[in-house]
Amino acid sequence: MVENGNIKCQLCGCEISKENSHIFKGATLCEDCHMEETHPVQTCDPKAVYSAKILDQEDKPSGKDTLDDQQKALYRFVTDKGKVTLQEICAELNLSPVRAQNQIAILRHLELVKGKKEGDKTYIVPF
Repeated sequence: MVENGNIKCQLCGCEISKENSHIFKGATLCEDCHMEETHPVQTCDPKAVYSAKILDQEDKPSGKDTLDDQQKALYRFVTDKGKVTLQEICAELNLSPVRAQNQIAILRHLELVKGKKEGDKTYIVPF
């Protein structure tokens, strides 16, 4: 866990100094992973959806054009498959469940994907 005086984040594996590390539920985390674990993005957030729509109406790139590589890969995976579970997303994109849920929430705010309940399973599907 300690290399060259640095510590590895137990979620993403990046090297961090002891001063920049955070302990959460017994795990040593970097700042980014700590924020994702302690402040997850809310999927159902009407203000975020409204803000995304207002920004989309302005003379700026649309929601799809502003996605980062991970969000593009997730969106492509969902649209290619038609419907996927959170577990499938985590396995395909090598994401933790919290990170995957945060990315899904961002795509939901942009009205690119949504959740769909079928029986006792929840699928992520194109909007």
